Amino acid sequence: MATKNKKPVNVIQFSASVASIKTLVDGGIRITFDMPEDAIAQAAQLMACKKDMIPLRVEVKADPGTV
Repeated sequence: MATKNKKPVNVIQFSASVASIKTLVDGGIRITFDMPEDAIAQAAQLMACKKDMIPLRVEVKADPGTV
């Protein structure tokens, strides 16, 4: 798994900002992120997760030096 200086291989990492948050009729919540235009590879990885119906665990952190 993760070591001190290595990223885990199962991580999709990118910078983003929250574009919108909506509550759904079924009680769920939909959050939309804006990603930078250079995050094409990460977007493709997320699309593959959707296509393959891979459930994700999401952890959100502020970008270092921004807060």
